[in-house]
Amino acid sequence: MSEVPIRVKVQESANQVVYTDAVLINGNPLGFVLNFGQWAPEEPGLVRIYTRVGMSPNHMKLLSQLLAQNVAAYEDKFGEMAVATDRAAEAHRIGFGTVPPMPKPKQP
Repeated sequence: MSEVPIRVKVQESANQVVYTDAVLINGNPLGFVLNFGQWAPEEPGLVRIYTRVGMSPNHMKLLSQLLAQNVAAYEDKFGEMAVATDRAAEAHRIGFGTVPPMPKPKQP
């Protein structure tokens, strides 16, 4: 079985690249919404959302794997990226936590 080559066509409405320094993620059992925005320097704590992308949980997991692969390839080529913790950003973080919830105790 031969694979069909992937062709990409950027629609005119998506020609402009939008820089983002804030990604707010919301999800439920049916899917995720990624909100891409920018911190507003003139109003601390405000994030202006410019683009929203929705996807199924399965596609979200595939995206996370693809991002991890791309970061690893980038670091193999250019060296490890230094990631600074922005305490102001952490204080205003919206979305899922990075620590999974504790399991509920079993009822007797």
